[in-house]
Amino acid sequence: MQRHKKQIQPTDLKARAVGVVVRELREQAGRSQERLSGECGFDRTYISRVERGIINPTVSRLWQIADVLKAPLSHIAKRMELWIVNQERGTKKPSRG
Repeated sequence: MQRHKKQIQPTDLKARAVGVVVRELREQAGRSQERLSGECGFDRTYISRVERGIINPTVSRLWQIADVLKAPLSHIAKRMELWIVNQERGTKKPSRG
């Protein structure tokens, strides 16, 4: 049986913010990672890696995600900024922007 390597989770807030916001919006839209990835034309593991902050999507891919979730890209950016501010303040509440 092949053992999976433990992935290092990012500690940089900016690297994590994209994933946190994408996950929040995906869950609010009632979509699974598999459904979102299929609607975007991505592999499911891509969405998983974005949400965990392992990788950051290009702007064009983030735009595809935003379009599928019916969220303006500017809304996603604003929520990322608010999430970072909340984390820096030590607030654990999810951002609502």
